[in-house]
Parts: sequence; structure tokens; C-alpha cells
Amino acid sequence: VRQKKEFVGEYFLGGRSLGLWAFALTFAATSASGGSFMGFPSLIYTHGWVLALWIASYMLVPLVGMGLLGKRVNRLARQSGAVTIPDLIKARFKSETVGMLATLLVLFFMFFYLLAQFKAGSKIMTTLLEDVAIYQSAVNAVGSAIDGLPWIGSAEPDYVLCLLVFAFSVIVYTAFGGFRAVVWTDVMQGIVMGIGVIILLFLTLSQVGGLRNATEQLKEMTPPETGIGIITLGQRQTETITLPKGAWLRLTEGGIARLAEQSSLAEGETQVEAKLLKITTPAEVERIPPTQFAFPVSATFTADKTMGYGRGRKGVYVSAPGPHPESEDGFLNVWVAISFFFFW
Repeated sequence: VRQKKEFVGEYFLGGRSLGLWAFALTFAATSASGGSFMGFPSLIYTHGWVLALWIASYMLVPLVGMGLLGKRVNRLARQSGAVTIPDLIKARFKSETVGMLATLLVLFFMFFYLLAQFKAGSKIMTTLLEDVAIYQSAVNAVGSAIDGLPWIGSAEPDYVLCLLVFAFSVIVYTAFGGFRAVVWTDVMQGIVMGIGVIILLFLTLSQVGGLRNATEQLKEMTPPETGIGIITLGQRQTETITLPKGAWLRLTEGGIARLAEQSSLAEGETQVEAKLLKITTPAEVERIPPTQFAFPVSATFTADKTMGYGRGRKGVYVSAPGPHPESEDGFLNVWVAISFFFFW
């Protein structure tokens, strides 16, 4: 029985002997998740500075979690021998029912939290490996395997492949190494994240000429337009041409757009319909070098009929509510953003 308890304590808690810095870095790496590095930046990229009112509350999470709760929870867990939070709650209220309810709540919310992490990991892998030949061959094989399957068949094959690889890797090292393996991978992750954020901050500010200049540029920007484009090939090809998501295209009516989804022109085809994102800020159009237009195609663009909020308006990226391609009320007005701050 004693050996079993020691194994449980070691596997799930690392023997409670990992030290201050290891715990601090694993807490930081866990808190600064895929949502912090991908979710919120993508929302800010789409909707502007109004997100700052929301994410600013995250600075209070470590203070509350560690300053008000952490020390007390640790003391009570040691006294009761609890391994998990549900164990602690069960011992505190002396009720199996309350402990089971706490377990179900943890499982429910953890599912959505981990869902975001796996999605972020797979998205990062698709970006890093998109130019690797063997990876593209594997993507084509996965696409052929899932084609026609219910539910999963509509997903992008590169995303499915990276999701499977990422999930398998994480599950294997977590299952075999336990909490200690998780902590030390988090320590390395925390060090890389901390150094990377500092370097990225200075590089970004130097690239845009400072925060003030970046805000001034944002004031002049107008949101891109979403719509459908007819992509036309200059001449018939003897093989299939695949246009990756994010490819730059010139519009026949003037301007440029990006592909919002992967599209293919089969052998003999000269036209295909696809979702496009039209750039509407002149300064942004001028920044795209000619080398980015790597495919011998052009496109005609038809904007969506939905007006959304902020279309054609300057200053929407630095005010509330932020621009939104579908909702006419915009994204996150001031009072909603402030309420999110206090919620978190």
C-alpha cells in the first residue's frame, strides 16, 4: 500500500519536490497556452486593440492563483493526502458526491482547454512544415485516406495529419513520464517562451518603428473584404495545380487578395471558384513584393453581401467595438470588454 501511494504521488505530483523555479515555469507555460500565443493574437489581428481590455485581466490570474489560493491549497492537500483538486474538495466536504461533481466539472472544462492546445499545436506544425516535400506527400496520402469519410472528410488533410502526430507525441510522453515529464517539458517550454517573447517584442517594435507608429498605421487601415473569387489560369496545364491557403493573387479589376482556403485546378481546367480575402488598405497592398505572386493565375472578386461592421472605415482597429465581417454591431463593445476583464 505504501509503495502504491508513493507511486501515485510521484506519477501525479512529481513527489511534491520539484522546486520553486520548476513550479513557476510550469505554471507560466500552462497559463500562457495556445490561446495566449495564437488565439488572442489572431483575434487582435482581426478585431483590433479592443482585445487589450479583455486580455489585460490575465495579468491578475497568477496573483490570485498563487497569492490567494496556491499556498492554502498546497497546505490542505498535504494534510489530507489529496492528489487532485477533486480529492481535496471531497475531503473538505466529506462527500463522495461533491467529489464526483468536481471531477465531472474538471473533465468538462479541461476538454475544451485541451482542444484549443491540440488545435494550436497542429496549426503551428502545418505552418512550419508547409515547404517540406515529404510532409506534402504525407498530406496527400492523408487527404486520399479521409476523402469521403463522414465528419473528418471535410477537414483539411494537413491539419488532420499534424493533429494526429502532435496528439500522439503528447499522449505518449505524458502517459509514460507522468507529472515530472510534463513539468520538465514545461520548464524548457517556459524558458523558450520567455526568451522568445522578449526577442519578438524588440524585433516587432523595431520593425514598425515603435508602438506609437504602429498605432498610427492601424488608424489608417481598413478591414479586408471577404467574398468569392473566380480564379483563372492563363493557359491549360498538363498537370494539377494546387494553390495553398494564403496564396497571393492579383485581381483583374485591380488590387490583390489572398486565398482563404486551399484550391486546386485539375488537368485541363482553367477556372475554379474559391473564398478570397481582399486587401483594402493601399499601404498594405504596396508592401507585398512581386515575388509573392508565384502562380500564373488571376482572379475576379465578388464581395459578400453581408455588411458587417467597419467595412471601408478607418480607425476601427483602435476603437471599440472592433471590426467584424458579419455582425453589424461589431466585436466586443467597451462594456462587454470590461465585463470580460472582471470575469477572468
